[in-house]
Amino acid sequence: MAGHTGMATMMGCLLFSMAYAIDLPVPQKKADENSVAKPEDAFPDTALDPTVLHTLAALSNEFKDREFGAAKDTVTLNLSYAFGNAHRPDWSAQVDLPVVRYLASNHPGSQSSSGLGDIEARIGHVMRSEGLFRWAIGGEVEFDTGGGKPAGDGVFRLSPIIAFALQPSHNFKFQTFVQFNQSLVTETSVPEEQEIHVKPAINYALPANSYVYMEYEEEWNLKAAGDFSSTAKFEVGHAFGARGEWTLSARCEIPLTKSSDD
Repeated sequence: MAGHTGMATMMGCLLFSMAYAIDLPVPQKKADENSVAKPEDAFPDTALDPTVLHTLAALSNEFKDREFGAAKDTVTLNLSYAFGNAHRPDWSAQVDLPVVRYLASNHPGSQSSSGLGDIEARIGHVMRSEGLFRWAIGGEVEFDTGGGKPAGDGVFRLSPIIAFALQPSHNFKFQTFVQFNQSLVTETSVPEEQEIHVKPAINYALPANSYVYMEYEEEWNLKAAGDFSSTAKFEVGHAFGARGEWTLSARCEIPLTKSSDD
């Protein structure tokens, strides 16, 4: 989420990512079992649906345009390991390792910088992993390795998470992701963080191992008298390779409104 000064001009936030699904840790069914593919298997191996877990490595590049010529470019390596149930993994451990490059604005005294951003780690458990309705719970911790703005948020926080997915057909599903952020330690001059993020989304599988993903994120800041902001996200992706183990995707995020907007 961009800062208050940059929200009005962050209209060109574009994220490219490439993911590689690793099949070895997950036992595969034998061909002679003659099983029918399940609806949740129709989509490429991505981390978009928290109720369908995969072991994968993903590399993403996110660019955010700020006011007065400033910009923030973040390259993130995401590692995800799925384990647990041999038939369909129901546990996942993940870590995000970001490297941030900040391009200074044209304001006097503004300086460009680069370095490690805030490392995030997550653990999740799928309570119901198959069928029309699926749901999962988890937790996330963000470490203040970025040292505050502009590389990071300047907080050490914990976040409980709950997620739902409703898939009425082979190629369509509706999903919702709810996360509560509570800061435990903050940098000097950084306010305490206490936020609720709600992310309803639609995921549609296209022919030839492609997909379209649309998400609407609403954020409420409970420490700032319920201030809120809204963001629309649109992503398209395509899986390729002999087993569909590679996925290339592009995402655009458009800030819609803030409670402080005129």
